[in-house]
Amino acid sequence: TPQANNRKVLVIGWDAADWRVINPMIEEGKLPHLKRFIESGVSGNCTTLNPVLSPMLWTSIATGKRPYKHGIHGFSEPTPDGKSIQPITNTNRKCKAIWNILNQCDKKTNVVAWWPSHPAEPVNGVMVSNWYQPAKQIRNTEPNPEFGRLRPDTHGWTPEQWPMAPGTVHPESLAKNLQEFRFHPMELTAEHIGPFVPDFAKIDQKKDQRLNGLAKTLADTVSVHGAATALMQLEPWDFMAVYYDGIDHFCHGFMKYHRTRQDWISEEDFEMYKGVVEGGYRFHDMMLGAMLQLAGDDTTVILMSDHGFHPDHLRPEHIPAEPAGPAIEHRPYGIFVMRGPGISKGTTLHGASVLDLCPTVLALYGLPVGRDMDGKPLVTCFEEPPEIETIDSWENIEGECGMHPPEARLDSVQSAEAIKQLVELGYIEEPDENTDVAIQETIRELDYNVAQAYMDGGLYHEAITMLERIWKRWPSEHRFGTNLISCRSAVNDITQRAIDINQLKINMLEQRDLAIDQINDLREEAKQYSIQLPEFTRADNGQWQIVPKSRDENAAPDQEAPDAEPKEPPRKLQFKIRKLMALLGPFDSTIGWLSATQAIAEGNHEQAAPMLAEAMKSETAYPDLFNQIGNCYLQMEYWEPAIEAFNRAISNDSENSNAFLGLARASLGLERYEDAIDHALTTTELLYSNPLAHYILGKALKATGDHETARTALGVTIAQAPGFREAHLTLADLLEQHLGESALAEAHRKTATALSEKTEHQAEDTGRIQEEIESRRRARRPEDRNRTAHPDAGADEVVTIVSGLPRSGTSMMMQLLVEGGISPFTDDKREADEDNPRGYFEHEKATQLSRDGTWLPEARGMAVKIVAQLLPALPTGEKYRIIFMDRDLREIVKSQQAMLDRLGRSGSSLTDGGLMQTLDQQVEQVERALTSRDDVAILFVDYADTLEHPTEACRRINTFLGGLIDESRAAATIDRSLRRQQLADHPDQ
Repeated sequence: TPQANNRKVLVIGWDAADWRVINPMIEEGKLPHLKRFIESGVSGNCTTLNPVLSPMLWTSIATGKRPYKHGIHGFSEPTPDGKSIQPITNTNRKCKAIWNILNQCDKKTNVVAWWPSHPAEPVNGVMVSNWYQPAKQIRNTEPNPEFGRLRPDTHGWTPEQWPMAPGTVHPESLAKNLQEFRFHPMELTAEHIGPFVPDFAKIDQKKDQRLNGLAKTLADTVSVHGAATALMQLEPWDFMAVYYDGIDHFCHGFMKYHRTRQDWISEEDFEMYKGVVEGGYRFHDMMLGAMLQLAGDDTTVILMSDHGFHPDHLRPEHIPAEPAGPAIEHRPYGIFVMRGPGISKGTTLHGASVLDLCPTVLALYGLPVGRDMDGKPLVTCFEEPPEIETIDSWENIEGECGMHPPEARLDSVQSAEAIKQLVELGYIEEPDENTDVAIQETIRELDYNVAQAYMDGGLYHEAITMLERIWKRWPSEHRFGTNLISCRSAVNDITQRAIDINQLKINMLEQRDLAIDQINDLREEAKQYSIQLPEFTRADNGQWQIVPKSRDENAAPDQEAPDAEPKEPPRKLQFKIRKLMALLGPFDSTIGWLSATQAIAEGNHEQAAPMLAEAMKSETAYPDLFNQIGNCYLQMEYWEPAIEAFNRAISNDSENSNAFLGLARASLGLERYEDAIDHALTTTELLYSNPLAHYILGKALKATGDHETARTALGVTIAQAPGFREAHLTLADLLEQHLGESALAEAHRKTATALSEKTEHQAEDTGRIQEEIESRRRARRPEDRNRTAHPDAGADEVVTIVSGLPRSGTSMMMQLLVEGGISPFTDDKREADEDNPRGYFEHEKATQLSRDGTWLPEARGMAVKIVAQLLPALPTGEKYRIIFMDRDLREIVKSQQAMLDRLGRSGSSLTDGGLMQTLDQQVEQVERALTSRDDVAILFVDYADTLEHPTEACRRINTFLGGLIDESRAAATIDRSLRRQQLADHPDQ
């Protein structure tokens, strides 16, 4: 294990902190501690990732890896037992965080409230999870709604009234002491609330619940700070990380009232709440001052945020009616500040990313950076930049790292309690009463977030696979379709893009009609809360239209005014109505825009140009529209109109990296090389991890004759995107024509050729991927070769399931069981064919398991084939024996493709290796969902081993089944000739 130096490091996370709020406050003298901190070190923007969702981002900060590598994909997840959903936990994190790495280097680490960090990891030090601070109703108390007299009869609470969940603190011996530092909202007084809302006493809190949210945020923040400062003083530490979510919560609740009143905000609300956001920042500044004093000058301190928060004219008026919709309020640039021994003073940092924290901390300790990390050490922060060493991966370094063992699981009851806070914040939709629907929708959102992360990382083929699947399952979610269409553009699949646009049109019409039906069904319930729903009428063309509201002041009201005050509608009803209203459209502008971009992609510029010119007339303040218009002009090589569009975007957002990149590309097209250089440099300062910006910079520098600097820029391009073929070719030309390095130039040309041809290297990669997959499977599966499943159950009490990935040998196993004496549960609808000449042994009901499992009692005492991905949907109440077929994924992929070819279908656009990894991830998810279930027993059977050693395989299967089959007859059914293709000639059975 590499040895670390003796540096001491403190990392402070302020979720959503933004320079656009901070800088004016510093100028006004309102953040004195932060001002001195900035002056004593380096500071600058910190670029976020997409999607801009905090649990994913803070895990990327801690690991230096993108979400599809680290495994944390959203705000909530299914519980391990598959019966409920819970707030996202750290048990699904697949790689080491910085504290785990330092744990292996004999460093003591304290971590407080990181998101997510529950259950606390067994680190060498102290971990206080993010379940520590959220307040629940204190038991056996009746709160008075007036601040200042919330608890007139007592001055505290007992641990029994507000218990901590198991696993909140490691080591557990400190839990009792740390409990004392928790602060409950009921302890707040007028003196606490007054600095944020001076006139709070005028608020009718029965009608206005905003003070409730403020109180929870304030109390949670106090709790985190209490635990952090206590540990800083009472426990030894070399590295400490503390996460505060207060600024993010203050902003989501009150940024709409910050500084400048917008048209849709009432004067009364603005005057009442205009000081909350600044109050939140000033409170954090006070806490920062305390922590800096405790840390001392010898400690390196890093303050950062995961993203910013729009504080100006870009604040959205409406939040999308979708899970994680509030993230639309986030800005792509957070803050980064660092000071300490050997750190530059009073300088500006450019190009920092949330991925850079972990590599930078490693550099501070003199430790090597993993080459599998997506971030980079911020070496420009140092007075003397250090030499950076690298290793393949810290995941390969053995030894105790303080991570959870694989079998670690959570209590779903505690999880259900903690998820209420995320519902209150609006980050997740309130769980559906139908648990199966809730779980499926939770998995859907996790998959969608991963797809967006793939897009952000440039892995569009991987994103396409996920988006295709979830869009087909949820056609009313148009966001899936529009993102899929964007991916088609990125991979230049113009034909399929046109098909997807047409499907989106069909979905929009169909889902609009369904939404109208559901709105009509909600009318009576909505009236109870005085919610006015639109009326509809059929137009001459048969389509529904919204009836305009009457402008006649003498017209009768829609309903009689209720005698009593209207009740507050349930949050779930509000969300459902907003979602249905969003499905009404109009969608003409969306479809029109997609049609215009399709025309450009097909080379029909004449059709698209008038539509772009009309779009340029928009008065919107949002820069994304003008970036899209500019990118369309770039495709058409209309350079001047493109520049006009990107300048419109920058006039609305001076830190829009996409607009500056567009200007660089347009300037290069016009051969204005100096302009291209300036704009490309600005882009990299805003977003360093942008290979296209470095490529444009390199090409422009080459054109001006600055060959050495061009070489550096192109080298950065290739380092960030090794598969960027054009960059290799451009660098090869530069090296040969101007720098006299023909041998190196030839090496880059060979790389470019390999990238374009996709030669036998892919086969070598799939072999390596298969070895990695087999290694992971062995590590996560227990040895169970002589185990009998459900030994006390009768033969007619258990459902025997044959499962696996498609084309993994499930039909062969079904035939083996049937010949051995177990009846098949099949409807014989799917006939034998060339792919399965002995039959499929399928039942249509099994394909519908995700939405209907009521038929399973019919399969007791029988064998039924169910595809692996549906296994988590198995309902409770039955006993299951699952024979799960394993097969070399190279064979499965080729077998599936052979079958698709015979059916005349295209299948996935993934590479073989990408599809293999995706399939194995699906299998791992299935295993994770089933391992903790007492009603499920699983036997893993290798397809190739069964063919080679049928007698031994049947003996093992029969032991698992409790002696239900005739082993000799079963073994006799195995016909090796049906394995028509080996690895070189892949089989189909």
